[in-house]
Amino acid sequence: MTTATYVPPTREQVETIRRVLIHERDIERAAILLAAATCPDVKVPRLHAAETSTIRAQRPPAHHDLSAALLRITRAIDTETEGLYHHQDAGHPDATPALRAIAFRLLELGFTIAEHAGLHTHDIETAVARVYDLPGYDDEAAG
Repeated sequence: MTTATYVPPTREQVETIRRVLIHERDIERAAILLAAATCPDVKVPRLHAAETSTIRAQRPPAHHDLSAALLRITRAIDTETEGLYHHQDAGHPDATPALRAIAFRLLELGFTIAEHAGLHTHDIETAVARVYDLPGYDDEAAG
């Protein structure tokens, strides 16, 4: 489990895990359910697949709890970039390419999400492509 993928369990998930732990006294199953509830990408034993699917379904989708979804995204980005910032602040230039790559990926994902949200992002995408010196955008700048 990494902090990048950790998400706090919902109240309903905690109650399910508590029931398994206290009432059924099944520590191993409770641990598997806790891992499944708090780390969406953790692999679980096939034996517990149905129950872990159920506990994962107890997490509301982003449109039901947008602030929690945004917090998870922010936490993941902070986890991946904090060490790079410290490394860069210490005068190590090798952090810059990684930060640029992460920034570009976030921009790409943002454009995809924005398009699905009905936003027109062509001008912004073109500006970003110029900043990153991507091929094929110089012609648009001249035209």
